[in-house]
Amino acid sequence: MVSYVKENGGIVATIDAELKTRIKKSGGSILSIASDKIVLEPSKL
Repeated sequence: MVSYVKENGGIVATIDAELKTRIKKSGGSILSIASDKIVLEPSKL
């Protein structure tokens, strides 16, 4: 999944903290649910 995001970009929904970090570093964004709200966490370039 990380290699796909690195090559093509994208948004991933996950609760795995390590995967979240790897996706963000690869240029992808994360969708998460917090306090009954959907939150988009942008990539860290």
